[in-house]
Amino acid sequence: MNVVRKNSPKNWVMSTLIIILLGLGSTNTIDSIAENKLEASFSNALTTFAVVRGINAVISVVQGTEVAIEPGGVGVILTPGEILDPANDLIERFSWIVLAASTSLGAQIVLLKIGTTVLANYLVILSGSILLISIWTSILANSSWRNLLIKSAILVIFIRFLIPIVTLATEVVYSSILSPTYINSQEVLENVENDVQELQARDSSSVSDESEEGILSSIRRFYERTTNSMNISARYKEYDQKIAGASKHIINLIVVFIFQTLVFPLIFLWLAIRLFSLLINSNFWLQPTYNN
Repeated sequence: MNVVRKNSPKNWVMSTLIIILLGLGSTNTIDSIAENKLEASFSNALTTFAVVRGINAVISVVQGTEVAIEPGGVGVILTPGEILDPANDLIERFSWIVLAASTSLGAQIVLLKIGTTVLANYLVILSGSILLISIWTSILANSSWRNLLIKSAILVIFIRFLIPIVTLATEVVYSSILSPTYINSQEVLENVENDVQELQARDSSSVSDESEEGILSSIRRFYERTTNSMNISARYKEYDQKIAGASKHIINLIVVFIFQTLVFPLIFLWLAIRLFSLLINSNFWLQPTYNN
């Protein structure tokens, strides 16, 4: 006696969905798309991290510069770079956030690769087969393992497609809302890096020229040192203004990375868990059968 489930639209819809998932899992189509998106985001995060560390390196060198002047023959050592402390603190904290975002993206790439292994694909095929059997036949109807097998099969398929689906959903929202902000702020940050490097090169050249003119008279050296000391604050304020001008964009990038690697994934993960809960507790799997 062959016993089958009722030929209902729900059965066909669920079966079609399972077969589609089996096809996607076997060909790794959705995984390839998700991996490309993650790789692009990972590359962007590393680019931003390199720019931020470049700015931080320049500011750190400038902060460590000491200026010696001798008003009235009395030696005084100034550290005007301390004016950059607030800006450098913001840069350093931002670099840690970008590093954490890069780590999160890297971990997602690793998890995605694990899901495309041969073992994972075999488990998905086995799980899909169990669900199809439970939908269309009563082979498992009298089994004491029936509920456990069905729930385990749903869990395997859920875990298998969790990362790529969350990644693609996050990418859709990111591209629609956050991508323009990232592109604009990243461009500003790169310009700031170039500007502070040019300022550092100019100041280094100025110091070098002063050392080469040791043969000049003491009067001229004194005059140049006095003039330079009067311009110290102005020069360091240039650095501060460059960083301050980028503060808004640094905050924008912090928001972008936090939402991209934390907020959006957690929202879609919560939605996926809710969907999983509905599926695993659904009465669909307990539908009655009839004799054919």
